[in-house]
Amino acid sequence: MTEKEKVKNNIMIKMRYHMDAGTMDILAAVLTQELSAVEITGNTTLPATRDDTNSYILELFRLQKAPKLSERTVRQYMDAMRRLIDTVQKPLTDVTSMDIDRYLAGLRSCNQEVSINNQRRHISAVYTWMRRSHIVQENPCESVDPYKVPLKPIDHMEPEETEQLKAGCRHKRDRALIEVLRSTAMRVGELENVKVRDVDWRQGQLLIYGEKTRAYRPVCLDSVALKYLGEYITERGVSPSSPEPLFTTLKSGQHEGLTRAGIRAAVKGIKQRANMDRRVYPHLFRKTTATNIVKRGGSVHDAGEYLGHKDRSTAGQYYAYVSQGHTVDIFNRYVATV
Repeated sequence: MTEKEKVKNNIMIKMRYHMDAGTMDILAAVLTQELSAVEITGNTTLPATRDDTNSYILELFRLQKAPKLSERTVRQYMDAMRRLIDTVQKPLTDVTSMDIDRYLAGLRSCNQEVSINNQRRHISAVYTWMRRSHIVQENPCESVDPYKVPLKPIDHMEPEETEQLKAGCRHKRDRALIEVLRSTAMRVGELENVKVRDVDWRQGQLLIYGEKTRAYRPVCLDSVALKYLGEYITERGVSPSSPEPLFTTLKSGQHEGLTRAGIRAAVKGIKQRANMDRRVYPHLFRKTTATNIVKRGGSVHDAGEYLGHKDRSTAGQYYAYVSQGHTVDIFNRYVATV
């Protein structure tokens, strides 16, 4: 990191609590322009002590990278970095691949391979940013292989389980909720943000903002989902153009939208009332929809496109971009209840 970058970053860090995001962007542009015309020399490029160095790096990450990420992702990254720091007890700029390996190995006694790999991925993401920001020359995680994860059958519901689940629906909201999850295969964080007015009742579609892809994509409601959702909205007495959340709590007279935790709790309650022995959770509907697409003759690419997966081949990205109707076609052929 050059002295100019250090001066700019120090100023930005100290001013971040006094300016909004837009003003901070203006300040960054002004500093870049003004500092380009001067030469700055110094003895160090980062604070001298371990604690100061690590605090500086994490604060800089919050300033530069965190605004581009979701709050949940930032929290996961920061938690992983703090645990790493507590274990290795050295500046992040001095951490080696052996340190990372030792830290991950220490997690094996109480964590599964998937959780350990998630920790590695979070730490690697921060180090990738550090490398691109010229704080370190290389990412020490790159030479640490992920742990092998045993392949398990994809968890999904069989048709008879889906039917059994319906028996646990005591309210119109319950049935509407599971039918919308089944038909759209939305992530719980995506459903949380949907408003009543977002539904195109004539076309049976929703244009939602992808929680992970950070891009809009269409999802669809078949005739069954539209029926039960319509009955639920009518019971609430709200207009189809209402800005209220699509799903709200059952408290009388209140219009609070269901949070992620609320959606999970609602699904769990339906499962318990249906006397089902297996786990039922919102993400299970996504897995079930994807499994059904493949079972009914669709490809893995079709399933990924409808679910809004981020990773696609270059050809797949182009095809999905030029033909939004292809997603709707996948729904009509492999998802919709006839």
